[in-house]
This record gives sequence, structure tokens and C-alpha cells, in this order.
Amino acid sequence: MVKLQELVSRVPEAEMLCIFHTHVANQMSRPVKEELLKQVERIGQTRDVFHIYNNIQDRFLHVDLYQNGQLTALTCAETEGHGR
Repeated sequence: MVKLQELVSRVPEAEMLCIFHTHVANQMSRPVKEELLKQVERIGQTRDVFHIYNNIQDRFLHVDLYQNGQLTALTCAETEGHGR
């Protein structure tokens, strides 16, 4: 399985990263979800990245933007919440 950081390294630094997933997160264990969030945060310290997701901490659609190492976290919508 390809690791997230390995995929990120393939994207030119001038490009904005977008990590998108929704309902797949309901199939992840809590530790895996936490590690994913940590990886995205680490990536966001050196790259601009949009992380678009739901089903990690709740059923809402979230957009986390890391820009210049700073996090802007937005909650955009309520979703169906699969995996409840």
C-alpha cells in the first residue's frame, strides 16, 4: 500500500494538494483516523493542502486548509453519516 507522504512527494510543490475522502473513514479504527489527521497536519506544515472529509470525528463535511503552515478549519454541511 502506498503511504500518503509518498503520494504527496509525487506532487510538484507549486501545486495545491487536495486530500479528499468521505464515507471511507467510517471503516477506519479510531487510531487509524488519528494517524491520518496527524499525517495531514505534518504535511500541512511544509505544503499547502486542503483536507476534505467526513466521518472522522462526526458526520459533518469538513474542509481543513493548511496554508503557510496555518490551519483554517471549516465545517461545511451535514452528511448522511454512513457507518453510524
